[in-house]
Amino acid sequence: MKVIEANSKERWQVVFREENKWQVGIYIPENTSLEEVTVLEKHNRPELFFLVKGEIVLVLSQDGSRIEEVKMLPGKIYVVDEWHNAYRPHGREGIALVVEAPDIETEYIQLGSKCRE
Repeated sequence: MKVIEANSKERWQVVFREENKWQVGIYIPENTSLEEVTVLEKHNRPELFFLVKGEIVLVLSQDGSRIEEVKMLPGKIYVVDEWHNAYRPHGREGIALVVEAPDIETEYIQLGSKCRE
C-alpha cells in the first residue's frame, strides 16, 4: 500500500501513474479570483475533478467566448471536457484530486475581457 499526503504546495503534482493508462494528480489552482484567470485549456480527453478540501471554482466554456463559474461541492465528481481553468476564492485553501490520461494533448486560449461580462 502507498499512502500519499494531499498537502502539496505546488499547482500540479502527479502522485500516481499506471503506465500509459491513467494518472492522478493533486491540483491547487494558482488563481484567487475570476479576474486572475486569463487562459483556458482544453484536452483531447476528459478529466475528472474531485474536491479534496477547501474551495475551488471551476471556470468553464464551451466555445471560449462565454464562461460559466461552477463552485465545486464536496462529494461531487466533475467530469470536464470543455475549456477550463479554476480559482480558489480569495486565496483560501483549495485542493482537488484530478484523474486523467497521462498522454493528453492540451490547447490554450487567451480570455478576452468580454468573456467576463
